[in-house]
Amino acid sequence: MLETLTGMHALIVGFGSIGKRHANNVRKLQPDAGVTVLLPPGSRSAALLPAGAALVNGVEEAIRREPDCALICSPSFSRLEYLLPLLSAGIPCYVEKPLVASKGDAAALRAYVKAREGMPATVVGCNLRLLPSLQQARELIASGGLGKVVRASLSAGQWLEDWRPGTDYRGSYSARPDRGGGVILDLIHEIDVARWLLGDLQLVAAAAGRLSRLEISAEDTACLLLRGTASMGPLVSINLDYVSRRRVRRYEVVGEEGTLIWDLDRQVLECLDAQGVHVLARGAAAFDTAQSYVLALESFFRSMQGAKPFCDLEDGLRAAELALEARDRALQ
Repeated sequence: MLETLTGMHALIVGFGSIGKRHANNVRKLQPDAGVTVLLPPGSRSAALLPAGAALVNGVEEAIRREPDCALICSPSFSRLEYLLPLLSAGIPCYVEKPLVASKGDAAALRAYVKAREGMPATVVGCNLRLLPSLQQARELIASGGLGKVVRASLSAGQWLEDWRPGTDYRGSYSARPDRGGGVILDLIHEIDVARWLLGDLQLVAAAAGRLSRLEISAEDTACLLLRGTASMGPLVSINLDYVSRRRVRRYEVVGEEGTLIWDLDRQVLECLDAQGVHVLARGAAAFDTAQSYVLALESFFRSMQGAKPFCDLEDGLRAAELALEARDRALQ
């Protein structure tokens, strides 16, 4: 059971849909927590703050309030401008994925980490790792239950207009590459999960573009080919889009002894082998993405007490660097 952090004060940077979710989950896990929200001056989100929350307009003002932790939920292109001052002030940070949205920011973060001897607890929000069905899949692969893995395919897509009902997708960060948009960074979960399931990967090839009628300047479709860095590592394809009219998130891992299929929308994890089809997990509890956000925040709070984070700064940065390399290769 998570220990109650008496008198905890949480700073939430940004208050879009993910910031609201985290604010609710902070109160769920730590009912007495104080909350401060950092928003740019004039933000329309200021009218939506939860009851009792304070508002600040700059990171230095936020630091003067001495928060016990920070949850950085601003658009990905701006995360580093908040993360570095907060870490320098010794404040543990939970940072939404992708951790950075440009190679310049990735290099700056690497240089910052290298120059520091100690860092406060830092967790990157790759929360799909905490789905029970995906954890079961990882355990099966690691135990050799599929035999030697030779290839994997991870696919994710959804029609962009349906992502945020009531908002114009053309004005969203997803529409603009300069704001961290485009499927390669926006759907970085698939790159992260591939690394988490199969080990370190290196990019072999990438192709992407604006192939649909969506009115955006970022890529709406991408196909990546990667390979495990270990000797004779598996071939991994990652297929991403803003175009699928019915949401899809489906992973397939092929080994010499069996094939594992994880399907979020069917809510099923199954293994296909010479004897037939074996259902390993089925139903909402094993595929509850909303609960995975609660578990991610709980893990962050535990890391503040010394526990190992489920996705640390280095792991999150490697995933972002691989995504940025793929985007550059695909769009050059």
